[in-house]
Amino acid sequence: MKFQKTLLACTVSVFLMGCISDNDDPSKDLIVPEPVSVKLVVPAEGKSMVEDFPLGMYVTYPESEQRASAITSIDVNWPFVDVFQSGVEYGYIDGDSDELFYHSVENTNDIAKNAIDLERQEDILWYVTGNNLLFRYDRAQDKLVTWQVTGNSVFTELAIDEKGEQQVWLYDKVTHQLVIFNAIDESSQVIPLEGDMSVEGLGISEDSFLILAKDVAQGVVLHYSLAGTTLAYNDSWYLEGFGAAQFNDIGLMPDGRIAVSNDDTENNLVFVMDKMAQIGAGPIKDNGELEKISEHTLDEVIIQPSGIWALTDDSWMMITDQAEMFALDANFNVTEKVDIEFDSINCNQGCTEAIVGGDNEFYALTDGGLVGHFTKTDESYTLAKEYQINVTNSEGENYRYSGLGYDVSAQEYYLIPDQNDEDATDELIILNSDFTLKERYDISYAGETDGSIFEYDAQGVQYHQNNVYVLSEKFTKLIKLNLVGEIIAVYDLGHEDVKDPSDIALKDGQVYVLGDHENDEPVPPLSVFDIVEYE
Repeated sequence: MKFQKTLLACTVSVFLMGCISDNDDPSKDLIVPEPVSVKLVVPAEGKSMVEDFPLGMYVTYPESEQRASAITSIDVNWPFVDVFQSGVEYGYIDGDSDELFYHSVENTNDIAKNAIDLERQEDILWYVTGNNLLFRYDRAQDKLVTWQVTGNSVFTELAIDEKGEQQVWLYDKVTHQLVIFNAIDESSQVIPLEGDMSVEGLGISEDSFLILAKDVAQGVVLHYSLAGTTLAYNDSWYLEGFGAAQFNDIGLMPDGRIAVSNDDTENNLVFVMDKMAQIGAGPIKDNGELEKISEHTLDEVIIQPSGIWALTDDSWMMITDQAEMFALDANFNVTEKVDIEFDSINCNQGCTEAIVGGDNEFYALTDGGLVGHFTKTDESYTLAKEYQINVTNSEGENYRYSGLGYDVSAQEYYLIPDQNDEDATDELIILNSDFTLKERYDISYAGETDGSIFEYDAQGVQYHQNNVYVLSEKFTKLIKLNLVGEIIAVYDLGHEDVKDPSDIALKDGQVYVLGDHENDEPVPPLSVFDIVEYE
């Protein structure tokens, strides 16, 4: 049976808990300290966040599910990312599934379905509807509790920690302030906000507090440290490179990545990162740089290329995020297109990451470590066999990959996991021809460093003349390793030359760098570089 309760809770200062009762002596002077305000700080010039991973583009929808094309709020409850579409449905993305499956959730509460902002703790939904009410709906018990927190507020955003605390943070659009409501003793506190930016989303994760704001027409991310109910400003960034998209919510992943949602119908849920952190100097001093000497225009049908392979007859193979293989001649003209289909998985957007090719055959690597061997018969390619790379980290979890190297003479494969944690040790993994483990070595560096060498990622991996070369999108570097995992050189790749490097090929002493792009952007050219050593 449903029940509803309403409580009028007074808006008081950050130091005052509870309300003034009718029995208080009105003749006594009540000393109320001034609320401590928090400033919405406009980002410094050049401070921006850019797309790190377009999560919404990589989600797989089972046949019974409709695409999440009208996201209004998100909530990170890892391994799930909850997705709410006001007036449509409530669902979640399963981050533990290789294919990032989306599942809708039955919601029996009509008020929640039309909420403006909604967050979840286990089976509890907290939400606001654009007035002065806060709702708590227990889906397991079908019970609804309603609080009238203040008299004239309009709550448009809320946040509550996934850990199960009862402290709910609300944004009051009328007074431009944060209201902290304690659902246990039903008291409230306020924090006035300084600054003209409008608040579009709130997010909490342990001691971090995020505010998604809008400065004129541009999205802004603000990060504060949280201690109890005290916020201390850390940093702020503009959101850059999203066109006319309007951002509407924010969340924080366990690994520190920031998730934001917007009103786009497709690319509406993305991880973002500090642009300067992405293109900074990196932890190892450069031994040289890549000097651009030429570029080759690619056919516009090659959408979001993720891997490249040079064949001995001067022809090429490319693989894309769309699970397609393109054969190209020596001048990079498309001669053949192949749709890649696996037996064991539905390879969705962004699944295929690297390719190794041969005469009438190729091997396609997925991000989850599945390798498909495709062979050509009767002018068409078919799947001949699948291999699963079973190499795990210290936690027993399978690695994820974005590149694959191959020594043709030894018939050995080379991998480096694509990790985002600077504290997680990266490895050079050497596989036999049947993709079983032969050797594994921790990545190392003998010289001085300015930070962790594991900050580098591995977007592309290639074997060349007894060394392994790794393309790092972060810091845009080419890293040279020996065959026991020791970094022996780092070469700078200008961010202006290749904005989003995705793979490399080394041929005739030159480095071919493939760039990625988003759907609304043109296909970038294939850029060719010489390696220039510093003296």
